[in-house]
Amino acid sequence: MARSIPAFSALALVLFSASSSSQAPSTDSNNHKTKPQPADCWEIHSLGTLGGTFSDATDVNDSGVVVGNSETEPRILDPADPPVPLLRAFISAPNGGAITEILTPGFFFGTAVAVNNVGQVVGSSTIGRSFPISYFTDPGGGNVQTTLAFADARDINNVGQTSWDINFPFFRSVIGPNEQPDFTGTDLIDVVVPAVEDPLNTPFESVALNDAGQVAVNAAGFAYRWSSFEGAIALTPDAQGSGATGMNEAGQVVGTLQSDGLTQAFVTKRHNTSLTLLGKPGDGNQPTGINGLGQIVGTRPVGSEVHGYVTPPILVQRSIDLDTLNEVTRDGWSKLRPVAINKRGQIAGTGSIDGHDRAFLLSPRSILAFVPDQNGKHAKCFRLP
Repeated sequence: MARSIPAFSALALVLFSASSSSQAPSTDSNNHKTKPQPADCWEIHSLGTLGGTFSDATDVNDSGVVVGNSETEPRILDPADPPVPLLRAFISAPNGGAITEILTPGFFFGTAVAVNNVGQVVGSSTIGRSFPISYFTDPGGGNVQTTLAFADARDINNVGQTSWDINFPFFRSVIGPNEQPDFTGTDLIDVVVPAVEDPLNTPFESVALNDAGQVAVNAAGFAYRWSSFEGAIALTPDAQGSGATGMNEAGQVVGTLQSDGLTQAFVTKRHNTSLTLLGKPGDGNQPTGINGLGQIVGTRPVGSEVHGYVTPPILVQRSIDLDTLNEVTRDGWSKLRPVAINKRGQIAGTGSIDGHDRAFLLSPRSILAFVPDQNGKHAKCFRLP
């Protein structure tokens, strides 16, 4: 338990002040004792849409800036055709504020996949109706610049690097400087997985890139962690197959593996690749993200439904069911699908409200928000009257 103290202390410093959540009795101006009153532990905020019926979140940075994709209002593309809604990328203001459209190349299609801590965004788009192109932006989502053609931007770190999956003329996962000028990519570094027998024809999927230059990558049905200084390390050498879904700055990777025909979630230890298995085989746990404190977000089946969850710092075997939070159900949300969590414990994802999918930001208002009971619910939070 002693190892948990630094993580909880760090979390307390970066979350909103916990003074309003103190359970200690106080006194009023007449020196009468007052009792603490129940208060919200969480706040969930809808990010809305770009005028259409749905939106989804894909990433959040440490300032609470969320990026994602949204349907737009119907737009006229050809005077001879009726207006049609489009799928476009968006970026929010800090702490899940108002969203604005990222003006990606072309105007038919655009997606945002990741944002770093200065607000630079990477994603993919099309020029014309079908020519695929990746892009990155200045802080705040402006000044969109195209990067690699026939490639999907996958992640961006805080030290000027982006990772891409190239799909033509052969499959490659690469990292390089954000402002990559052409397809030949002389400054690109290949993510090499020696165990893959035919790298030219084997699809690669780079999942996450951290500031140390480590890449979580899936290739030929297995999850690896790669870097230029350690090479490719197989994370699940004894499994029948595996897939990484996220990674943090300490190189911890989350994902799922298959063993004896059943799927089980896993997380690697800090700064090494030994595994901790999460939950039980076949329980449907699907981790989607992890922050620097080792907090994991993801989804799992609950009866006939799928609920979102978050773990406390370090205590990866315990979790809080986000769909059962009073603040979530009270505001009419359900089917939460978290995708990312920042160092402040803010969670970005997509949920259902009023029958439509909406991107959301779920923010803790107290350190007690991350103290689960045995039933997967958070402890009660308090304020003084």
